[in-house]
Amino acid sequence: MHKVSTERKTFSKILVAIDELNKSTASTDKAVDYAANIASDYDAQLIILHVIRADARVHGIDPPSHIIEMKKQAEASFVKITEKLYEDSGSNNKESTLKIKTDIIASVKIADAIVSYAKDKHIDLIVTGTRARNKFKSVLLGSVASDVVTYAHCPVLIAK
Repeated sequence: MHKVSTERKTFSKILVAIDELNKSTASTDKAVDYAANIASDYDAQLIILHVIRADARVHGIDPPSHIIEMKKQAEASFVKITEKLYEDSGSNNKESTLKIKTDIIASVKIADAIVSYAKDKHIDLIVTGTRARNKFKSVLLGSVASDVVTYAHCPVLIAK
């Protein structure tokens, strides 16, 4: 006879992934909101990951100006997102109970980067938005979301 576990699954690190193409879409906003609510419910760290579509190996130590500009835009996006999250949680400062970390990485393959980051950082849950751009790749999910669901080591929540 199998013993049924009564332990409640908890999350200590929740990753919400955005990229430069979907950073201001409604599905990304929903993904961030879902991730923040779950992080708050589980007293988990919320990691907001911005993936820049670029090959870090090619650009090396001295990235071209468009990569630097994308990083600046990502940082500005983080400020807006975190301010909104702190405001929504009832606190306008970093004293909020919500623990937020932001990170920027560059990769040609967005989904691979998200999955690798999540595994390397021991993420318990990935939350992402969806944007179906390629009808042949996926009818319901965008190709990035579809690949993250397929290859992630942990549960994935898709907000649409």
